[in-house]
Amino acid sequence: MPVREITSSRIPKYIAIRDAIAHEIESGQWHANTKLASERVLMAQFATTRVAVREALLALEMDGLIYRLDRRGWFVRAPRIIYRPQSTKSFNQYVTEQGGVPSTELISAELVQATAWDATHLKVNVGDDIYSMWRRRSINGRPAVVEHLRINASLFPKFLEQNLENSITILMAEHYQRQLTRAHINLYPTALSEQQAKALHVNVGSMGLYICRTNCDQNGVITDVDQEYWLHDVLDLHFEASE
Repeated sequence: MPVREITSSRIPKYIAIRDAIAHEIESGQWHANTKLASERVLMAQFATTRVAVREALLALEMDGLIYRLDRRGWFVRAPRIIYRPQSTKSFNQYVTEQGGVPSTELISAELVQATAWDATHLKVNVGDDIYSMWRRRSINGRPAVVEHLRINASLFPKFLEQNLENSITILMAEHYQRQLTRAHINLYPTALSEQQAKALHVNVGSMGLYICRTNCDQNGVITDVDQEYWLHDVLDLHFEASE
């Protein structure tokens, strides 16, 4: 690719770099998950400084066009997953239906005693047995979300003996006859903590989306609380208006 000189003094240098790369991505010249050239190569390509290149890359990340993997470089982001938080569809169903390949890694799962927070949200007593489970879920090999599930242990005997890398929604329905519905949903932007960022292979403080769901079964009994920490550029949230 020929060297491009950024000569306009009326706009910051990084804007022109950002626009040039964005055009190539949006026009299909770069495919999803393609690794971008190194900062040194981009400096030469655009005849500019490392500072300008870094500002352009950060702007592209903010725009949701590229993503960064810790110590591996920058990559073109895949199309967002259309996601309806009110739906009872599983993560695997959403990703598979939209042409992606989902995968789940169990980080930890244990039987613990409910804290005051757990008791309030699960409607159990402080000290009651609950399951605490952390999982990392990926799309096409890229970590997309790390989740913390807190589950009412009295409803799901021998839960830790099950395959916890498969869909928990399907497991609860088929093995325990608990058909889940959504009871309450909170979501808002967040900055990823050290634990969350490490699990998702991004830098601490990276932008994220927090979704907290309280799930009930067909009888209205709270089954679990699912706290999810998504990368900011993975989901395209869709909501259905109700009268």
